[in-house]
Amino acid sequence: MKLIKTMLREWKVSLLVFALLFAQAACELALPGYTSRLVDVGVQQAGIERPSPERLSEDSYNTLLLFMTPEQQPLFVAAYQKEDGAYRLVTTDESELGKLDSLLIMPEALMLMMSSEEGQPLRAMLPLLQSGLMSAEDMQARTREFLAGQSAVNENMLEQAAKQFVRQEYERLGIGVENIQNRYLWRTGGIMLGITLLMGIAAAAVSFLSARAAARISRSMRESLFSRVLSFSSAEVDKFSPASLITRTTNDVQQVENAVAMLMRMVFYAPILGIGGIIRVSATDTGMGWIVFVAVGVMLVLIGMVAILVIPRFRIMQKLMDKLNLVSREVLTGLSVIRAFTREKFERERYGDANNDITRNSLFIMRVFSTLMPTMMLVMNGISILIVWFGAQGINTGNLQVGEMMAFISYTMQIVMSFMMLSMTAVMLPRANVAAERIEEVMNTYPSITDPGTPVALPQKAKVVLVFSNVSFRYPDADEDTIKDISFTVSPGETVAFLGGTGSGKSSIMNLIPRFFDVTDGQITLDGVDIRDYTLKDLRTQIGFVPQRGMLFGGTIASNIKFADPDMPDSRMEEAARIAQAEEFILQKENTYQSEISQAGSNVSGGQKQRLAIARAVAGQPKILLFDDSFSALDFITDSKLRHALRKERGDAAVIIVAQRVSTVLHADCIVMLDGGRIIGMGTHEELMGSCDVYREIAESQLRAQDLKGGLKA
Repeated sequence: MKLIKTMLREWKVSLLVFALLFAQAACELALPGYTSRLVDVGVQQAGIERPSPERLSEDSYNTLLLFMTPEQQPLFVAAYQKEDGAYRLVTTDESELGKLDSLLIMPEALMLMMSSEEGQPLRAMLPLLQSGLMSAEDMQARTREFLAGQSAVNENMLEQAAKQFVRQEYERLGIGVENIQNRYLWRTGGIMLGITLLMGIAAAAVSFLSARAAARISRSMRESLFSRVLSFSSAEVDKFSPASLITRTTNDVQQVENAVAMLMRMVFYAPILGIGGIIRVSATDTGMGWIVFVAVGVMLVLIGMVAILVIPRFRIMQKLMDKLNLVSREVLTGLSVIRAFTREKFERERYGDANNDITRNSLFIMRVFSTLMPTMMLVMNGISILIVWFGAQGINTGNLQVGEMMAFISYTMQIVMSFMMLSMTAVMLPRANVAAERIEEVMNTYPSITDPGTPVALPQKAKVVLVFSNVSFRYPDADEDTIKDISFTVSPGETVAFLGGTGSGKSSIMNLIPRFFDVTDGQITLDGVDIRDYTLKDLRTQIGFVPQRGMLFGGTIASNIKFADPDMPDSRMEEAARIAQAEEFILQKENTYQSEISQAGSNVSGGQKQRLAIARAVAGQPKILLFDDSFSALDFITDSKLRHALRKERGDAAVIIVAQRVSTVLHADCIVMLDGGRIIGMGTHEELMGSCDVYREIAESQLRAQDLKGGLKA
């Protein structure tokens, strides 16, 4: 089970919790026994615990001696010593006292019976016994015959009668029976209070330790999940989807945390309590053990039925949660588009459908559990009625005492409660186990883009040459290549630009350079070495990447520009802002570079966001700059100034640009025209105007005739 495997991360705490739960269960199981003694001994028997009296009058001593055989008398005589006209118990050895108790039950019960009307036949035999005309053996034989004729008399009643005799004997001797009773009640009550206190301390310690262990496990899982997701390439992220990864990192981990805490507190405790209760019930001679086994059987059937019905539904629940998160994420990220096309009603219906699916699934699970709990309460109450019914009969016949019946009810309720606890955990554990499996699925997925086994050290020089050699690439699970047989070279200080229609493969080429994906065929080299032979860190530190959508992070303008190196000097940050044409609007803000940036840069315009993203890429002083349609939100003047500043300040870097506007790439050293993933033209602006019809059509549609002939000024 995945949850057990997860919990073993905190095995030391688990062992300590198990020991504390064992102590808690031992305390709870001890209480019914003390309650039974409190009622039977403390109340009904006035605190007199055993048939062997502490003191005996001389008459009673001599009469009891008459009822004993010559073999039995030495034990009795040795146990008592005459003192002040009475006999005092001097034996302290528990084994000897046990034998004495067994010896005295019958004689003391006989003496009590002789004082009642039913004991008249026994009283008639006493003179014969005293005169020696009847032996003790004959007296005992006649007594057994007499008792055999009394259907209501049994061993339990004889013992109670013996203790009643002891009580009467104490009253005859003037010993305060009430004091004996009070001492017993206070002592037993104090022990019960101490046991309850220990049980409370153990329960509090278990709650604290289990919550702490569960929190530590969830923290470790979140960290491991986050680290694994950070190592994923785009292929692995697409495999799970961002919405599912978010659900697994948050909701699923929370499910596991709650389940681990419950596992330690309840799932461990319930079997200990249940098994302990069954052992205690089996040890009692009440004749009602069959009731417990019937109850256990019914509980097992109920829990089994619930498990069969709900476990598959929990698996469905997590998938439905992923779907709901996916819809929510799409709606929130595309809210402006939805409003622009007045599709709010459609999106509400789409979200409602996903929400209703979860609701229906949840209702099914809740209906099952709402049926389970009343059924279990019915079983519990039915068991109580059965115990009281048969227990009352046992009390009536003298086979059972009131305290024993109370203890039996308590033990039975503990057993039933242990199964109720297990049924309650059945609500969470199956769902948490599914969550643990989903987390394990992510952890068992390894990134397809990894460092080589024996990496090559990247040369520490200022300039590098990037070469694509017959590169083809196909996305995972795609039927055909996205780009085919792409070859080009970018030298230091050169600018290579890519133009082409939507889906022509421009962004795919950009994603291959920092190894967001690996080539399917062909080779990409940096300084003559396949980029797959460098470590990802070495490779990516040479690259400044500006994606299509300028992604900013919550923080300040400074923290975003210094994203690659938080310790970079402010002068480098400010230089990068000037190159990216971002300095003007930054200085207009009250806090300049310390101005707050909201999550995803929602508090700056599209153009400002794009310029800050460019500044971030430039600030790292990379040897290769990648601009994936990163000038689309800039006006022509800002675009021109930015390209001029790049050429002036970062002229030694290799620059690769993906653009939609010809004006952006007009002065590139090489323009690559793509169509359907293939190169259909490559050269300077002038060369392509003469050799590539597609490029010429695009250029003529965007630029004026004089610009085409003379070129735009950068």
